[in-house]
Amino acid sequence: MMRNRRVSLLLLFVVGLTPAGCSQPSSAPGSGSAQVAGSEPDPEQLRRREQQRVDYLVAGEYDRLAEMASPTLSYTHSNAALDSKEGFLRDLRSGRVVYRSMRHRDVDIRFVSPGVAILNGLTDAVVTVDVEDQDVPLRFTIIYVLRDGEWLFEAWHSVRRPAA
Repeated sequence: MMRNRRVSLLLLFVVGLTPAGCSQPSSAPGSGSAQVAGSEPDPEQLRRREQQRVDYLVAGEYDRLAEMASPTLSYTHSNAALDSKEGFLRDLRSGRVVYRSMRHRDVDIRFVSPGVAILNGLTDAVVTVDVEDQDVPLRFTIIYVLRDGEWLFEAWHSVRRPAA
């Protein structure tokens, strides 16, 4: 039931609608990349925002990472495991999952509405999971949503790809 509600809300955000009665939480002051109301979305702003997220992830700055993540974050790993914001952050903070590096390339950014951005690209990650190092080449889809002038990380979905 909760999973269906999360998927429904995510779909509503993707098409640019806000469900009636759904509050739009504000992000922490100074947490990054303010968007001026009524201005055209800037792909380079999203590119910088995503690089900031990657930098926080690799540096272990999980509180800062949490500030830029939506409360309704849906994180689908390349093994098809699904995490909420809380589950994703719990695994990072416990040290069970440690991102050593992550390098994006060929990132395409498009705005399906002024407040919803979809990023598609390739990344090469080095991740330690349960003390086992893994080189993980991925193709990803990321969704960012604009809330109270801040771009929030709403969804990650990735699949493994053959190593280059």
